[in-house]
Amino acid sequence: MSEKLNIVKISAVALLSILLLALLPFFGYIEMPVREIFGESAAANIFWNIRVPRTLGAFVCGSTLALCGMVFQSMFKNDLATPYTLGVSSGAAFGAVTAIKFFSGMTFFLPVTQIFSFLCAFLTVVFIYTAGRLKKRFDTGFLLLAGVAVNFICSGLILFIQYIASGSESAMMIHWMMGSLDFTGFSTVLKIVPAFVVMLFVSLFFHRELDLMRIDSDIATTRGVNMNTVGNILLFTVSLAVAVVVSQVGPVGFIGMMAPHIAGRLVGRKHSSLAFASLFTGGCILMLSDAVSRTVIAPSEIPVGVVTSLIGGPFFLFILIKSK
Repeated sequence: MSEKLNIVKISAVALLSILLLALLPFFGYIEMPVREIFGESAAANIFWNIRVPRTLGAFVCGSTLALCGMVFQSMFKNDLATPYTLGVSSGAAFGAVTAIKFFSGMTFFLPVTQIFSFLCAFLTVVFIYTAGRLKKRFDTGFLLLAGVAVNFICSGLILFIQYIASGSESAMMIHWMMGSLDFTGFSTVLKIVPAFVVMLFVSLFFHRELDLMRIDSDIATTRGVNMNTVGNILLFTVSLAVAVVVSQVGPVGFIGMMAPHIAGRLVGRKHSSLAFASLFTGGCILMLSDAVSRTVIAPSEIPVGVVTSLIGGPFFLFILIKSK
């Protein structure tokens, strides 16, 4: 696929992202005429402090998860790989429910749920990384199975904590684990932006290595790629980026699986182009999913993680059936 054609396609997806960023804040239960968004009115407050940060946050989260998914799909040579393959999401969820159960009543002047979520996700990465080091080589099969084991362990612990939790605590846990973008202001967005920047940099810096890893690990090794070093860097970077996103908005699934697959159909599998296509595609998917989540049953809203799951589940089955 020619580079010029790829540039045109990426530009088209980027333009779509800009249009969605500009238009989606106007959609919602409360009508938002353009003339009312400037000034001191209630409509202006809702627009600039809720809808704009939420739409921008959806783009940043979706883009970050898409880049993470792209890297994982190339590392594991599997279009069904997701950023949650290694159990990072389950670790973050365990940290969140632990904080809700045992620390929600304490006043630390800190976002306790987010801190515990990130720490447990990070410890999950450290655990899997340490276990992988015992194999003395970068073994993707082992990492996948270790992630499955971690998911089972964390799921069991989450169920136990939910069982001993009160009704209100259990409701908070369920709401968090469904994933939500219902934050106010830009503080949450600013916490996720560093993960987005790092993922974009790493994806472009290692684009050649990812091209070779996507083909075959042995070919990558013969072409000078240090699989242990590169694999460990990519594993840690992706896992920590996912931990940052999940700790702020909860587990929003399937974006990291859908976006790179769609982007790959648009621009091919050359990562210098695929990174940008995945970035904008993931942002568009999550922005549209969030718009659906807050308008379909307005004035109530559906957790955005439910919407992405309802879209991603059939998409997952489609890829599974079509894959050779």
